[in-house]
Amino acid sequence: MGAAQGKALGTLAVAVHVLDPVERIPLILTPGTEVCDPDVASQITNPACWQGNQVPVLGAEKKASRKSASTPDDD
Repeated sequence: MGAAQGKALGTLAVAVHVLDPVERIPLILTPGTEVCDPDVASQITNPACWQGNQVPVLGAEKKASRKSASTPDDD
């Protein structure tokens, strides 16, 4: 996983297993990890995994990430 991509979306309360969104390799994130990448945060859907038992809202952050990852339409 690359460097922090801005403001933390949330902090983990427990260890979680996710896939790196770029390299598609398994990652283990430990309790206390601040998750900044919306593609990683979107994989962690159980509220008990997050401090405060709340899944982060991924509105604009997730949309911006998807837009930058999209490919142009073929004509």
